[in-house]
Amino acid sequence: MLLGMSENGGKTHLGADGGIELWRQRLRQALDIRGLDYDEVSEAAGNNPEYVSKVLNGRFNPTVARIIRICEVANIDMAYLFSDEPNADDRSVLDKAADLTEDDAKLVNRLISSARAR
Repeated sequence: MLLGMSENGGKTHLGADGGIELWRQRLRQALDIRGLDYDEVSEAAGNNPEYVSKVLNGRFNPTVARIIRICEVANIDMAYLFSDEPNADDRSVLDKAADLTEDDAKLVNRLISSARAR
């Protein structure tokens, strides 16, 4: 298992195959699908501009509070990051969402936000 440094000097455990942990991959995917800039999300969540990029690359291990704040700013359901592998229907939706134009992704995001507000 590979190790890296966390923000508090501790160790970051990467996947047994040396890859990035699944929750980091899911966070990156969710941010990318939404067309969000990592630096802007970092700052909106109260961190320095490079924070989210460093978290995604395994250089920092965020606290739960910081993950919650990043998810709130980016409108991501935190449970998605740590739940079991998405089922076939969820995977299909995620694959289709990845193909949306930036304008279409913003429209879908507004529709979802509007539906949640009800």
